[in-house]
Amino acid sequence: MRELENCVRRAVIMAEGKRLTDQDLELTPVAGGNLGTLKEAREAVEREIVERVLRKHSGKISIAATELGISRPTFYELMEKLGIARE
Repeated sequence: MRELENCVRRAVIMAEGKRLTDQDLELTPVAGGNLGTLKEAREAVEREIVERVLRKHSGKISIAATELGISRPTFYELMEKLGIARE
């Protein structure tokens, strides 16, 4: 979650206009430009963040959950919802 907050803060500071663009947020375009539903987009972002924090902490759930500001059980539920296997 902190990583997302930092990304948005950086984009707000660096944005040239009044609105943030995908370039401001350093988002890469999706093939075909179809983002799908809001739920699909949200899950894709959540999956990326969870996988990244797990890699950062070598799969250590407690540390990863703490970094994201959620409990370990909530982290496990999020992993299950996103289809991320426990290692």
